[in-house]
Amino acid sequence: MNTAAARQDTAAERTSRGGPRIDPLLADRVTEALLLAGLPVGYGGHGPGVQLRPARPFDDSDDCAGLIALHWEPGPRLAAAAAMEEFQQPAAAAGRVVTSSMQNALAEFLPAFGIEVEAGRLDGETRVGRTSGPAPATGQDAGRDTAAPAGSRPQDLGIGAHVVDAVRRTAALAGLPVADHLHAPGITLAPCRPVDDGDDTTGVADLRWNPSRRLSAAADGDTPAAERAARARTAVQDAMRHAFGAVLGACGLDLQWCRPSALPYQLRAYGAAEQPPVRH
Repeated sequence: MNTAAARQDTAAERTSRGGPRIDPLLADRVTEALLLAGLPVGYGGHGPGVQLRPARPFDDSDDCAGLIALHWEPGPRLAAAAAMEEFQQPAAAAGRVVTSSMQNALAEFLPAFGIEVEAGRLDGETRVGRTSGPAPATGQDAGRDTAAPAGSRPQDLGIGAHVVDAVRRTAALAGLPVADHLHAPGITLAPCRPVDDGDDTTGVADLRWNPSRRLSAAADGDTPAAERAARARTAVQDAMRHAFGAVLGACGLDLQWCRPSALPYQLRAYGAAEQPPVRH
């Protein structure tokens, strides 16, 4: 979704009978950063993804007029199951892990876009206060998805069909997109490199995160703004990978971090866990 459409869809959340509820310029800046990161934005309080809400005062001295509270809404199946359960039931617990982990990720990477975030508040809000610098310069919206390069889809890379299915199911519960191939935005599935001769990684996926094509194109460019865009891309990738390690595990994916000494860290997905929070 491009920024112009995002501005139209968030208009309903900015106004009330008493006037502006959140700063519209701040909302535009935050929405743009979220779209560059490759995340879905839930508009009008509906749909999975990041929701922008008016910040609520914690006490009489908390002047939060115009500020934004960020909330992560999981997928509809998990949200519905959690709403029907008691506090300690599996779906309710998974929903809390998803929401808190994703909001922590937002607090980690949004400063790389020049947006100040206050997390860990006593009232539980993840709050955007103001901007602290320019956003990474990017080009125009890249438009519709391009065709997958040859050999870049999970099935072309030897990823097990049961692993692909489990990743897609758990990501849908969390409200996260899964990339169709290694160069598309969302959670990507790459083959795992074995760490030694006895490490059988046949069919196992190494999970990573791709932000939007627009941010990646800016980061890979040769303009003066490329370095800033590259820092933002790295911040998004690191924060999201840390988050969905917890998020997808809570949603029923069998995951394991592998930290070989001479290779990059791997987040390995083996398939569906034995006790998912929501039965398919």
